[in-house]
Parts: sequence; C-alpha cells; structure tokens
Amino acid sequence: NSFAILIALVLIIKGGDMKSLRKQGMIIFIAFALVLSACGGDAVEEEVVEEAAPEVVETLDSPAVTTASTVETGVGVTSDPCPEAVGGIPTGADPSKGCIYLGLLNDYTGPFGPLGPALETGQRAFWLWANQSGGIGDYSVAIVEGYDTQYNPQKHLEGYKAQRGEVAALAMSLGTPQTQFILDDMDADNMIAAPMSWYSGWSYKESDRGLVVEFGAAYCADGMNAVDWALANLPVDIKTIGIMGFAGDYGGDYAAGVKAAAAANGLTVAWEYVVPSPEFDVSQAVGLMVTQPVDAYFPAIGPTQMAQVAGGAFQQGLTPIAMMAAPSYNDAFIAEGFALAPLFQSGSMYLMAFVAPYEADTPGHAVMRATLTAMGIDSGNLFLTAGWASQHHIKGVLEAAVKGGDLTRAGIRRAAANVYVDSDGMMPTRELGQNRADAESFVGIPDATATSGIKLLSGNYVGPSAAGYDWEAGPCS
Repeated sequence: NSFAILIALVLIIKGGDMKSLRKQGMIIFIAFALVLSACGGDAVEEEVVEEAAPEVVETLDSPAVTTASTVETGVGVTSDPCPEAVGGIPTGADPSKGCIYLGLLNDYTGPFGPLGPALETGQRAFWLWANQSGGIGDYSVAIVEGYDTQYNPQKHLEGYKAQRGEVAALAMSLGTPQTQFILDDMDADNMIAAPMSWYSGWSYKESDRGLVVEFGAAYCADGMNAVDWALANLPVDIKTIGIMGFAGDYGGDYAAGVKAAAAANGLTVAWEYVVPSPEFDVSQAVGLMVTQPVDAYFPAIGPTQMAQVAGGAFQQGLTPIAMMAAPSYNDAFIAEGFALAPLFQSGSMYLMAFVAPYEADTPGHAVMRATLTAMGIDSGNLFLTAGWASQHHIKGVLEAAVKGGDLTRAGIRRAAANVYVDSDGMMPTRELGQNRADAESFVGIPDATATSGIKLLSGNYVGPSAAGYDWEAGPCS
C-alpha cells in the first residue's frame, strides 16, 4: 500500500549516501506527494495541523542568514546617487542607486607622503570595480576627498572632525598612533575604519573596540617571520642583529616580534633604536651600525629614512642584511637612475609585505590588474595593491550590514564585529573580531624586473616563532 511505499522510501533514504539533510528532506517531500497522489479521492480526510516554520530573524550578529526586507540608514548614506568622479577618478556609481560615503585620512606631505597616493588610488579603483559589479545592495560607494594628516595625530583628529558628519565609515585611516589618537571619537560616533597600519592590536577588541577592520599580516608577526625566514633561507651566519623603528605600535610592534624571535633563536640584539618618528635621527641610526656592526638589521621606519640609513651605512662600507617592514620600502628605490638602486638590488635588502605584490596569481589580483589597466594604469606597487586589498574587508562589512537591515554607523559597527570576510584570494579569509592576529607574511626582494618592484620569495609564510606564539594572549605591544 501507499504507506508501505513511503516507509520503504524513508528507509532507503536513511540507508543511502545522502549529501545533506536538505536533500533528504526533498526526497521525503516527494515521497509524501506520491503517497497523497496514490490515495486519490477515496482517502479518508483527516484534519491536518500545520506548524508554522520558525521565522528566521536576520541579526547583525549573524548577518549571512537571510536578507532583510528593509534597510535603516544613517549618516553618510543617501538616496541621492554618488558623484560620477572624485579626485579625478571615476566612481563607477549607478545613477539609479543611492550612495554610501567613505572618509579618507591620508598622508600626502609627511613621512609616508611617497606612499599615500598609491594607497588611495588602489582604494578608489576598488570601488570603481565594485560599483560597476553591482555595488552594495541598492547603493554605490564613493570615497570623499582625502584629508592630508601629515602623519600627525593632531592633524589626523582635525581631518576626522572635518569628515565625520558626512561619511558612514572610513576607507582609510593612515598610521597606528594617529588612528589610536581618534579612537575615542570613533567610538562615540560608531565609526569603523580600514587602517593603513598593521599593528597587532587591531585584531583584538580590547585594543580597537571593534572599530578597525584589519587586513594583512601584523607587524609583530612580520617581525617574527623576518627573523625565522632569514635564518632559514639566507647564506649568511646571522648571530647579532640591530632593530630600528618609529616608536608606537608600528616600529614598536615590529620590534616586539623581532625580539621574540631573536630570543627563541638565541640571537644577540646589539642595539635597539626605536623613537617617535619626528625624533628619528638618521645619523644616530647609522652611527649605531658603524660602532656596533651587526649581521642583520630590522628597520620599521619611513621610506625616506630607509634610503638615508641604507645609503649612510653603505658609504661607511657596511651592507648588512636588511629585513624591512613593508612601509620602509618604496619601489622608487630600484628605479633607473636612483643612486642607491644597485644597493637595494644587491641581495642584502629584503622586505616583509602584508599582502602579495601586484603580480601575484590570485583572482583578486587579476581583477585589480584588469581594472587598473582599464583606467590607464599599467603597473602597481605594493601600496596600491594594499589599498585595493583593504577595501575587500570594508565591502564585506557593508554587505553584512545591508543583509542585517541596518546601514547606520551602529549597524555597520555590529556587523564588523562578527563577519567573515574574504578578498578573492589576495589574503587569507578572516573572521573579524576574532581576538587573534593572523600570522601569515609575504617575503619579497627588491627587483627592477618586476612590475611592482618586488619579487615574491615566499607567500603566506609562518615561521616557527610565529607558529608557536600565543596569538590569543593579546597585542604584542
């Protein structure tokens, strides 16, 4: 009879190799339909009590469950379309959609002035592509005109206050001490930001208050991996090292990682020169290298200072191994005609990058290169690539907020505390708010034959020091 057929089907389902409960449920549903059809009009009608399926409520703590039917909006989100271009770069905005505005706190004239424009170009190019690919729900995204903070905390706060009333989030906040300086204001405003800084504390809620959408390897992890990679891969007997950097949680974080790995490997730290960036004295740094020679040094400074330090040491006949934190490097170091280009390509200079360089073979890098080519840009350095990559995570957060039905700054902040974000392979998938820094680094060497000026030597590298470190213990510095 029909009931027997149903029981047989259910037993087959239970005994078979079903890939998912959902598939089992569909087969059982079909079985019931066959039974009801077989019963025909002679079946005795029974009262059927249908239990309503529990309503799945979208929340910002689990934004991927369903999509909200309505979206609440707030500061920095308008029903009017985005401008067609900002700063001479098209936005790719859909004129039939509203606009989400993002702020930009950059450095154009300070120590990272040589790098800031490339970061910004990458970010603007990203949103050109994202908007042309559908945007964020019913919205396109536009970054407002950038503010020159000069890598100065007070100027950074000044720029923040100038933009806070018109943006939903910050596409970029450049600098670790600078971003820390405005955290109280960001907290009060529920303003999240992508940092152009790789302080390990951005991965911990007690340090960033869930406001900083981190990406890439932390300086501390890079410092550990720089030591371990150099010991494992370079034909130099490294026993004594030096550390120099900008104090705060750039040079300080990198130094903490270097010292941890040095201790684990039994290396001697001959000197440590880590001071605030305005106080960094190139002559003093070179003096340490001359009076206390080392096998390798680990700089976390600005590119201008890096060229001066390396050049000053070279004039004294010193070419120790340099394992640079990425912001120390500028692709102009290997440009034709630059006096120090031979030094930077001599095989003694290496850098730790927070993301794979421009040429990397990932879907995300391919889309970036195609977009830039369409814009008339046929090359990109590490910082343009980092600028692009940083916005993947901002995009993921905004998408989650839309799914959660809350594009207010408070809603965006809640979404940022929980979501998984990816970058089309440019970086490892990350769970924001995980209270654990990621330890993968990219190791490169200056190379004039590479479009980006960097040849990748090792990707997603994690040495024994970083692998054994307790990343759940909190920031390194």
